[in-house]
Amino acid sequence: MPDRAALEIALERLEDFGSPVEELEQYRTPGDVAAHVLWDAYLRGDVSDRVVVDLGCGTGVLAYGSLLLGAAGAVCLDIDWKALEVARENLGKFRGMFDLIAGDVGRSPLRPLGGDCVVIMNPPFGVKRRGADAVFLREALKLCPRVYSIHKYAPRSLDVLTRIAGECGYSATVISMATMSLRQRLRHHRRRVYRFEVLLIRFAKNQV
Repeated sequence: MPDRAALEIALERLEDFGSPVEELEQYRTPGDVAAHVLWDAYLRGDVSDRVVVDLGCGTGVLAYGSLLLGAAGAVCLDIDWKALEVARENLGKFRGMFDLIAGDVGRSPLRPLGGDCVVIMNPPFGVKRRGADAVFLREALKLCPRVYSIHKYAPRSLDVLTRIAGECGYSATVISMATMSLRQRLRHHRRRVYRFEVLLIRFAKNQV
């Protein structure tokens, strides 16, 4: 079992997108941010022996980290076949422990997986398609009683996310705020390194 530092190093070594699709806001989740949210979920007992669902999995970074930390399995959903091919390559050492599914989160083929599952995801931030992050969150809250998600910070973003969670019978807890650094990969990036603040949030289903 890796410690947090080793986890971050392992995630940074994974294969990246070959040609990221700007409309899908494709970028590999940076190792430091991915390790941060995964380690918190692990310490809370929300990873070991659970099935981890990664919506918009991209290259499989969060699924890979979850399996390293003892998840029982991973379900990876993405609309892009090329991204899933990279994810398959990255996850190859865990053969038999993951499923890759091509599909649109807005019309997800997934069904609720029960109490032993957890969603850990880095959804689109809604830069190219307004409200995309809300679509991902609403779908995640249908699937598992616990959801960990990364969201771009804006003054009202937490209010919106908390409201959505409440409507679905969940409470939202901010794990922390972090700085995400992305290399210049997409056309709208004007700097060599694009830095911005993100919220790492845990959503938990309210007890009845």
